[in-house]
Amino acid sequence: MPERRRIMMKYADLVDENAEELAALDTIDAGKLFGMGKALDIPGAAQVLRYYAGAADKIHGETLKMSRELQGYTLREPIGVVGHIIPWNFPTNMFFLKVSPALAAGCTMVVKPAEQTPLSALFYAHLAKQAGIPDGVINVITGFGPTAGAAIGSHMDIDKVSFTGSTEVGRLVMQAAATSNLKAVSLELGGKSPLIIFDDADVEKAADLALLGILYNKAE
Repeated sequence: MPERRRIMMKYADLVDENAEELAALDTIDAGKLFGMGKALDIPGAAQVLRYYAGAADKIHGETLKMSRELQGYTLREPIGVVGHIIPWNFPTNMFFLKVSPALAAGCTMVVKPAEQTPLSALFYAHLAKQAGIPDGVINVITGFGPTAGAAIGSHMDIDKVSFTGSTEVGRLVMQAAATSNLKAVSLELGGKSPLIIFDDADVEKAADLALLGILYNKAE
């Protein structure tokens, strides 16, 4: 879809143009360093958008060689409505890692940012409208996990959920999907910065990396 690609590229340009304000919003909400957000997070998000924009007009099926005199081919279609539940620690990066491929595929979506960090997601919805993305394609809702997040997991008209967060809540998302319409689920779960250090490691380097891993959002 060339038009979809063009709109996504425009969306990326608007993200770049508003980098300072967006970095400030993530700093206010998540406590991220303003300089790091402006130099890394916001430009990186725009690049993710451009990457998937390049795929928007290249989603093709296959023509298959059959064992009998039949014609066989595959057709890739949007899955439908996707629910994205994103965490607080990388509000911009996670927004676009989830939204961009769904946009490229032609899906509509409901995005629930973490209750601690909703501001940039709301601004991204505003920029989406400016880019020409039709109303109703990107819908940002704010709220808490046990209410807004649970509603996404159990809603009969949502066809897939993408969740990043704790293993405990990931189980609840899977349960809600299974007991509703058996929607597809993608989960990125885990704790904070796990690290295994072997006996032959450079201990000083390992300590530096462990510190960077646990404090990346706060470190200069």
